[in-house]
Amino acid sequence: MKRCGLILLLLSGYVMVCHLQSDQLVRQLHLVDLQKSWNDAQQYCRDEYIDLAIVNSSALIQEAQKRAGSTEAWIGLSKDWTWSQTGPVQSSWFNMWSPGQPGTDECVIITGSGSWFTRPCSATYYFVCYDAATNKHILVKNSMTWSDAQSYCRQTYTDLSTITNTQDNSQVASMMPSYYEVWIGLYRKYWTWSNSSTASNLPWGPGQPDDSVNCATIVGSTGSFNSHNCDDQRPFLCSRDVKPSALRSVKVQLRAGSADLNDPTVQESILQQVR
Repeated sequence: MKRCGLILLLLSGYVMVCHLQSDQLVRQLHLVDLQKSWNDAQQYCRDEYIDLAIVNSSALIQEAQKRAGSTEAWIGLSKDWTWSQTGPVQSSWFNMWSPGQPGTDECVIITGSGSWFTRPCSATYYFVCYDAATNKHILVKNSMTWSDAQSYCRQTYTDLSTITNTQDNSQVASMMPSYYEVWIGLYRKYWTWSNSSTASNLPWGPGQPDDSVNCATIVGSTGSFNSHNCDDQRPFLCSRDVKPSALRSVKVQLRAGSADLNDPTVQESILQQVR
């Protein structure tokens, strides 16, 4: 898109000022100097900008480093949820998180009332397996860690249960008393960007990432990424996509008396010649 206008410069001619606007979007990053958890920072960015910053190229890492300055700021990078049997969840997916969930732990239980909670993967609970041969969910009353439960289900049935709709959730919940908490096949595994794209070749700092935490920052002084507890309070980088624009001026000299410079037809003719 190009918009041009004419400005009279003395009586010797015109200066044409063109406002050039590209159709290609450019990502702008903004440092928000408020102390927020990763989840609260993401919500703020989605309300005020577009999202937490996706920093997935060398140019964007340099820009993020510049914006962060001397701070360490949240970016839109976190471990996303994955089903043991079917893989990473989609951007719009069924879940039954209890209010205030998910927490910072990496594995998920379902209660007898049908609500989901995060729990440490090393904790031991009963669990629900899915049997593809019979298309049924099986409650196993044997306390195991999440990983041991996964291994048991894969050896004995198909896998830990995947729950993708209200009917499945109600069916699994109905198998136990309301006070039960049992493992299902949902856990955090892959680092993903806030638009649900998989992250790769990340510039982690020394000793990073820490597998026990799930959210990431960029260090302004180095440009490296660090992993942290998502509840930590930090400043953050938001992103916004804009169309870049620039001003260009062109001076056009006309001989005195050669044309009526106030004539719209003459002005349009000049514009057409310099476009």
